[in-house]
Amino acid sequence: MYRLFISVNLPPDLLAALDDLQRDLKRQLGDGLLRWTRPEGIHLTLKFLGDTEPGRIAEITDALRLGIGAHPAFSVQVGGLGCFPNLRKPNVLWVDVADPDRKLQRLAAQVDRTTVGLGWPPEQRPFAGHLTLARVQKYARNEERQSLGERIAGLKICQDLGALPVAHIHLMRSQLDPKGSIYASLAEVELAGGR
Repeated sequence: MYRLFISVNLPPDLLAALDDLQRDLKRQLGDGLLRWTRPEGIHLTLKFLGDTEPGRIAEITDALRLGIGAHPAFSVQVGGLGCFPNLRKPNVLWVDVADPDRKLQRLAAQVDRTTVGLGWPPEQRPFAGHLTLARVQKYARNEERQSLGERIAGLKICQDLGALPVAHIHLMRSQLDPKGSIYASLAEVELAGGR
C-alpha cells in the first residue's frame, strides 16, 4: 500500500522564503514544543487519499486529467501565520494561502469530486489552504499551548512571502520516517494554460 495525497508543489523561490521564515521562527519560538516541517517537504494539500493500492495510480491520474485538466491555471499569494484549531490551543502552525477569488477552493472541490467518483469519501471539513510549518508536540500541556499561541500572535512577520503558481497538481506518495515524512511525486497533472 502507498500513502497518497494530491497537492500543489511549491517553486524553489517560495520554498526558500519559507525556509528563511522557519529559521526566524525557530529563533523566536525555539524547538522545544514544535516539530518543524522540513522545508523541502512543504506543500499545499488538496486531498488526502491515505493507503492506496499502487495499481490504482494510473486510474487516479487519468481521472484527475479528465476532472481538472480544463481548470485554468492561476496563482495565489502566500503570507501570514495562523494555527489550527486556533491560537488558544495550537496544534499546527501554518502560513496562510490567500484565496480571495476562491479559485483554490474550487480546484480543491473539483479534486474532491473526482476522487469521490473513484470511491474515496467526500471531504467533511471546509477546505482551508495552508502550508504547514510545524506541529506542536503531543506532550505539550494546555498552558504551554496557550503560551505558545500568545507568542505566535505577537510575532511580526512578512505578510507577503510571494506568489504560488497553481499550474500543476501532483499525486504524491508519503513515506513515514523517524526524521519526518519523505515525499515523492508519482504523477503530475497540468491545468489549462499551465505551461
